[in-house]
Amino acid sequence: MKSTSVQESLGTDSADESLLSTGSILAIDDDGVTVGILKDLLEMSGYTVFTANEGREGINVFGHTRPDLVITDIQMPHMDGLEVLAKVREIDNTVSVVLLTGHGDLDNALRALRRGAHDFLLKPVNTDILLNTVRRGIDHCRLKRFERNYKRLLEEEVKARTQELARTNDFLKSILDSSTGVSIVLTGFDEQVLFWNRGAERIFGYTEEEMIGNSITKLYPDETVDPETIARLNNIMQNVQGTAHANVRHIAKDGRTLTISLTVTPVVDSNGDLRGILGLGQDVTEQVRLHEELLKSFQRIKKIQGASIFSLAKLAESRDGETGFHLKRIQAYCDALCRRLSKRERYKEVLTPEFIEDLVQCSVLHDIGKVAIPDAILFNPKKFGIDEYELMKQHAMYGGKALEEAAAEADEPDGYLSLAKDVAYYHHERWDGSGYPFGLKGEEIPLAARIVAVIDVYDALITERRYKRSYTHEEARTVIVQGKGTQFDPELVEVFLEIEDEFQRIRDKVSGQDSALELAG
Repeated sequence: MKSTSVQESLGTDSADESLLSTGSILAIDDDGVTVGILKDLLEMSGYTVFTANEGREGINVFGHTRPDLVITDIQMPHMDGLEVLAKVREIDNTVSVVLLTGHGDLDNALRALRRGAHDFLLKPVNTDILLNTVRRGIDHCRLKRFERNYKRLLEEEVKARTQELARTNDFLKSILDSSTGVSIVLTGFDEQVLFWNRGAERIFGYTEEEMIGNSITKLYPDETVDPETIARLNNIMQNVQGTAHANVRHIAKDGRTLTISLTVTPVVDSNGDLRGILGLGQDVTEQVRLHEELLKSFQRIKKIQGASIFSLAKLAESRDGETGFHLKRIQAYCDALCRRLSKRERYKEVLTPEFIEDLVQCSVLHDIGKVAIPDAILFNPKKFGIDEYELMKQHAMYGGKALEEAAAEADEPDGYLSLAKDVAYYHHERWDGSGYPFGLKGEEIPLAARIVAVIDVYDALITERRYKRSYTHEEARTVIVQGKGTQFDPELVEVFLEIEDEFQRIRDKVSGQDSALELAG
């Protein structure tokens, strides 16, 4: 039987030299200037660079070239960066994908990381950060490709048992040692190190002579691996198959605590017997630190954004004689209704945690357009005449238009401001098409607005106004039920009835705060 060479097994022939060359990169951006800059910078650093001006063209180029790394803009026509990411991972999930994004699109960047992107870069791109990210991304690609092929290669080598085996072993060691950004460590059942490459030496500081024959546990601090990872590793040992992956803490020779992205897989011989454990690791200490800092910054921004939006909405509501507790109730009702609705099969993919968080936050902007309504109308204690009512109805147009322009200014066609725009424009539309300002019907009305319509009417009913008494929960419930299929989405009324006790608890809790405030004043 003809033995397979190491180079063939690792996929490093003339068509794919990702383990032997600097690496190949595909850059995708509808901005020709950005593509040109990326190509020049990367080619000057020794990389082979392919380019495409939009997502679909990029996928076509990817299929023909199979690069080690893809750099793609998030915001592109026809096929955006998230779609490119999904398609690349479908074709070859070993290839690292880096997203280009602006400061205003961090939500999509974080979403891309959760979907398997290697990293993202903020525009304008810093050259040092770009090259460092590219190097780590290509190392990660090589790591994944090596992991994919190593077990098959090892079995073929054991079967061959010829003079070529020794030559290929030497070649393999040179390949493994050339991957200085990746630690490759083989241990036996007794946790003794059998193989230690130069990548491991560079990352941990221990030489091959210091580690071969010694216990791998010298790298482990106390409680370094979580119980779930230990359970998965034990399962792999028992079943002699599978892979465990986790970010774990290791201690370098100089005492530094490192975060290692570690993949562990069993090594078996030609008979299927377990011979050892192969660990492939990459130092992601700095990457994890930066991501944690980014997450903290993002959370601070979201908190400030929420407080700013609430303050703006509270200022608008105060013109109508409302306190901030009305807005707090609206947010609490919205959260409860959304979470219950998300349990229904048809809404699971729509009502994601991100969607719910954004809708709860922006629900308070439903009546922001009232700032443009004259005081004579807004503070009229009597029932509106026809002309006054028509003027009052314009608040939906004022608020929706303002938020629509804000979304366009922020270049957020599908973001938080667009959701707020839907709520402001359409929360007075009715399920039967008799609402305003556009007379939309049924599911023509955006889901966000249909949700806010129910909770806004409920809170208006149970709240005392200068021109009406407050309704009891039972009275408000009756009005909501009577509006099922005419004013309100029937399914939302059903969900409201499922959690009406929670609505009562919210009303009682926040209304109590309102009363206490009045007494204190």
